[in-house]
Amino acid sequence: METLGGYIKKFLAFFLVVIIGGYFGIGYYVFGIAASVPCEVWVEEAGNKPDNWSLGNKADWNPSEYFIEDYKEVTIFADDGEIELKSWWVENNLSNPTIILLHGLTSSKNSPDILLPMGMLNKSEFNLLALDMRDHGESTCEDGFYSAGQNETDDVVAAIEWLVDKGISPSTIGIYGNSLGALIGLMTPAKTNEFGSIAVIDPPVDFETLVREEMSYQGFPTFLWEPIYHYALIFKRINMLKDIPEEALSKSKKQPLLIFTGLDSDRVLPHHSDDLVEIAKANDIDYNIYKYDGMGHTEILYFYTEEYSQLLTDFYKSTLSG
Repeated sequence: METLGGYIKKFLAFFLVVIIGGYFGIGYYVFGIAASVPCEVWVEEAGNKPDNWSLGNKADWNPSEYFIEDYKEVTIFADDGEIELKSWWVENNLSNPTIILLHGLTSSKNSPDILLPMGMLNKSEFNLLALDMRDHGESTCEDGFYSAGQNETDDVVAAIEWLVDKGISPSTIGIYGNSLGALIGLMTPAKTNEFGSIAVIDPPVDFETLVREEMSYQGFPTFLWEPIYHYALIFKRINMLKDIPEEALSKSKKQPLLIFTGLDSDRVLPHHSDDLVEIAKANDIDYNIYKYDGMGHTEILYFYTEEYSQLLTDFYKSTLSG
């Protein structure tokens, strides 16, 4: 006959299994909501191309002066050819600066958030490479989840290698990142320093804080970060806190930073840009930051267009040299 102690041990073991299963079950459920991406171009932006696109609901002015007539559709391969990155390539003069443009979460190169800065930089005859990162736009749908930049930075490395293979000097390559694309750009030095400078708009910097803030925005309790993190770590083999900007920029070659932040951004709160400034100071990285009152997430592009264009162009001209 089983003793009372035996029953208690079985109960405790069962209770422990239920607790652990529930913990990871919550992580699985919330991860599926928070990290899923559509693996497609948004319907309202599907018709956007560099030579003809609209601002949608971003603003009500005509962007035609920023259209680019001469561009090519190219495919860049990452992860030994397993990932196809659908991209647009604008070649003006290979001795001029070349900019890689990185879109935001669930977005694509078809977004005016990317097409507008492309048009700005094209006016100075920069070479431009705008890509759909994995699980976004027309690129390979790896699993329908984003990996907090852990795998997406491999896409940036592949883009840089593609440019270098064309004979472009790394010192003339710049990175431009919008929102999640900004985070990915800031994480890139953990894997390569073959570029000359980074410009970002409304950049996430502390990923754990970002997720907690996003949970609050979506109505989830913020303590759910822990089961999400551990679920991704164990079952997806993704450490979402590896190579975060604080770590990555400490491994950089002190490439200069240009930071734009909208002080009314509710998706990436403006304190992230202040955090980035502190990281830059700690690593003796030259930076410039421009803050705009009353501007929501990435709205600066559309309401301070000429100023933004001038600052962005001048930054890359001064930091990227052959």
